[in-house]
Amino acid sequence: MTYKQWDIVLIKFPFTNLSNYKLRPALIVSNSNFNKFENLMLIWIYWNKWNSNYSLPIKQENLENWKLNKQSFFRFHNIFSLERSLIQKKVANLKSDNLNIINNKIKDFLDVL
Repeated sequence: MTYKQWDIVLIKFPFTNLSNYKLRPALIVSNSNFNKFENLMLIWIYWNKWNSNYSLPIKQENLENWKLNKQSFFRFHNIFSLERSLIQKKVANLKSDNLNIINNKIKDFLDVL
């Protein structure tokens, strides 16, 4: 499967004892050049707000093909690399309205520039 930057995907997230897992949503933030490799860069999507400086509410109108069950947030302090085989499926695309905001939040968090 080909994944693109700004795809929202479901990932197997293991319990701490590794006995089982649950599916959790995440946003692919790596660009098409990076996505040619086996791993992708993602940020978690959570239902609870953590810190307003490092989270951004997701608006339903910014999503294509996915209905939020409850208020959700991108959490920028949880940037991670993941092997693409652990992705279960793509569930949505993020519309272009928030892309600059997300890029800036990631840069601010990493203190890049």
